[in-house]
Amino acid sequence: MPDAFKYGFAAAFLGAHHSVSPFELRSDRITESTHVKIVSPWFIMYSPPYFYFHSRVGHRWQTGTDPALLSLHTLNDAPKDLLPSLTINVSQPEALITWLETNNAALISNLSIFLHATSSPSRPPIWSRLFDKLQREATNIQHLSIYWDAEGPWGTRPPWNIEDALHFGLGRSVVFLHGLVQLKVKKGVEIGGFYAKHWPKYLEEKMGLKPVNKQNLPGSFWEWSLRDYQRGTERFDPWTITKDGSFTFW
Repeated sequence: MPDAFKYGFAAAFLGAHHSVSPFELRSDRITESTHVKIVSPWFIMYSPPYFYFHSRVGHRWQTGTDPALLSLHTLNDAPKDLLPSLTINVSQPEALITWLETNNAALISNLSIFLHATSSPSRPPIWSRLFDKLQREATNIQHLSIYWDAEGPWGTRPPWNIEDALHFGLGRSVVFLHGLVQLKVKKGVEIGGFYAKHWPKYLEEKMGLKPVNKQNLPGSFWEWSLRDYQRGTERFDPWTITKDGSFTFW
């Protein structure tokens, strides 16, 4: 069985393209990338403020964050020189919703979303709750990135010897997509992974920014994989469909 099928396409992709994403996957475990730059023996440049929300409860800072930020009860108290920007990396929306109860969403300048291949039908409404709050309060999002993970034999030649169940992730969920396009993003939208045929056009129309997929290069494994995944997804029409059907997730 190809590793991309066994461990999820994000694992195979990130193993070869580490610099593309702020997180790494090792099987089903997400670990942060460490970016502490030592400039001289006497001076350490702290990493830009970066939060991870990869558990349904709690969060963690990226290693190398300025200790002065770590000591704050809420980032609402952070002086501007300590918090010129803030990147949020989230795969568990509940944790971020809780964090926003005591932290101002307007502090978020970059938002990176990872969607698990095994996401259940219960997840899109929870993401929609988060997006509803962010569209009202997150007024400073400069860049948005979304990765839809999936587990399947896409991109490999048939006949496919499928030992495990296919996992389509949220790449065909119109409920998730409708929530996502509520976000106000100022500069750029980057997409990756596996999503339905109409998603890029719909994102551009509703958000006013053309989404960029840096991994989907002509003739690449990722182009073939996405093409295979998207076969038959023309029926998922985000302009007319408002609910996820029984074939959205499998």
